[in-house]
Amino acid sequence: MGCTASVPDPDDQDPFLMDKRVNAAINQSLQSNRKNSKNQVSLLLLGAGESGKSTVLKQLRLLHKGGFSDQERIQYGHVIWVDAIQSMKILIVQARALGIRLDCDDWSGSLYQYKRMVLKANALQQIDTSIAGGNNFLNEYVLKYSEVRRAKRRQNSTGIANNSFWDDNNSPRTGNNDRIVEEEVEAADAEVNGINGTTEKYSRSQIAEAIDMLWKYDSGIQQCFHRSNEFQLESNAAYYFEKIYEFAKPNYLFTNSDILKGRIKTTGITETNFHINSFKFKVLDAGGQRSERKKWIHCFDNITAILFVVAISEYDQTLFEDERVNRMHETLVLFDSLCNSRWFLNTAFILFLNKIDLFETKFSPQSLHKYFNDFTGNTVEDGISYFEKKFLAINKTNKPIYVHRTCATDSTSMKFVLSAVTDMIIEDNLRKSGLI
Repeated sequence: MGCTASVPDPDDQDPFLMDKRVNAAINQSLQSNRKNSKNQVSLLLLGAGESGKSTVLKQLRLLHKGGFSDQERIQYGHVIWVDAIQSMKILIVQARALGIRLDCDDWSGSLYQYKRMVLKANALQQIDTSIAGGNNFLNEYVLKYSEVRRAKRRQNSTGIANNSFWDDNNSPRTGNNDRIVEEEVEAADAEVNGINGTTEKYSRSQIAEAIDMLWKYDSGIQQCFHRSNEFQLESNAAYYFEKIYEFAKPNYLFTNSDILKGRIKTTGITETNFHINSFKFKVLDAGGQRSERKKWIHCFDNITAILFVVAISEYDQTLFEDERVNRMHETLVLFDSLCNSRWFLNTAFILFLNKIDLFETKFSPQSLHKYFNDFTGNTVEDGISYFEKKFLAINKTNKPIYVHRTCATDSTSMKFVLSAVTDMIIEDNLRKSGLI
């Protein structure tokens, strides 16, 4: 009662009308995807290791994502504290290697106790390694600071600048992988447990005083620091030393400036999404050291623009992973392989000549000519222009290269630069979409 039989609509069974509805649904989906793609930008951050790529990403986060969480500030605090201790140890050790006399070597002098304190301190006992990054942090710590690993890098050095994301022919010959893993574990044990020598536990305030006294009053430490291009040292070590008392305070919350100066190695490829002027920006940050570059090819598809970062101040330094290769030589080879690649014939390229502040501080015509003997200028501007022209001359395609001179740790200047870059990328994307 009250029920009626439904009668099928003849149109529902019409094959022509059914195909028409399917095609209409497909077209609607394609139009929706096109609209979304016009409003989405994919930016790939590339460059050699320690060029400042991740600092550029941090600046984007400050501008468009509200900065860093308290947990991230705590993590960077642990990493920076370890790097400050190890950086002072490196200066002491490298001074001996370079034949520089240290005031703290005089056992009867007032600085001797501070040298002993720094060398005996176990940096990992000072922090919570799980918060600092767990196993990844420990592996990076050993890689950076273990003499065993440094000796292995020297043994495997090729002395050849290469673009190792295409192939691994120039990569170090690693030999038996099991043995290398075993050596890494042994090196980690030595660093963490003090097997290579006795360690003592000091308070953070004691270590801060020791670092401060050596930094301010040992002329040999300063002399060694000014020759740090001859060995591997954190580029912001001086900043760490100047703020060491603040970093030692138990309740100190690390600032944006501290985090911009701190460095956590990028491994693999990280993706960060931003919304800028109604556009969705997908920013991919890829690790720059040789061992990381073979992963780059996995994110080459559908890239709107490449932001290639060059540490212009590192023209007189060698690679961390191969101390027989000049960093700038490697960067030029890498830029060539990317800029002229078939993958990026029509991809917008933005070139950041980064670490301008450090370049201005260290520049001398004689020093630059030593590493690039075709340089004939005399001023800082001559040096910057020289590298700018050198990179632009590499471009064998018709695409323009947009060049910006940057100091990635300077939030004020980076705000203007990044705003200009994002506007340019959006305009270029709209032009390619035929909307302007």
